Amino acid sequence: MKLIGKDGLSRFLEIALWVLMAIVVVLLLALPWSITRITGRIPGDPYYIKYLVILAYSGVMAELVLWQCRGMVRNINAGKVFTADTVRRLRVAAVELMVLAGFYGATMFWMSKFFMAFLFIVFVLGGCLLLVLAEVFRLANQYKEENDMTI
Repeated sequence: MKLIGKDGLSRFLEIALWVLMAIVVVLLLALPWSITRITGRIPGDPYYIKYLVILAYSGVMAELVLWQCRGMVRNINAGKVFTADTVRRLRVAAVELMVLAGFYGATMFWMSKFFMAFLFIVFVLGGCLLLVLAEVFRLANQYKEENDMTI
């Protein structure tokens, strides 16, 4: 099975990211009704507002991270893996995850739920991982450019 290219798994991943981004938009638009349906909270309830703020912010940030991932996969499918654009997208996604981690860190005190602390840790680790990967891709791009100039 081919992993990278127009006929590979990476092409399927690019399409899946588009679909996932569309699903996030639909879920964001349906949020006011779905919160009531799932939690039983009605508009005006303090927890309804908390759920709405947390889920809406999380959805917007998820959409931004997915946008960066889609761009990285598009670069891979175009054969431009080690480029400055890929490095930039990795760094932007890392910052977005760190911002999301900060938000969940703040909501630990607002919602006082263990799940918020868990998400805080997951997003900090994910953001750090992407920063390291961005540096690896930056170095690979630098080596590629030096090699291209040698030839």
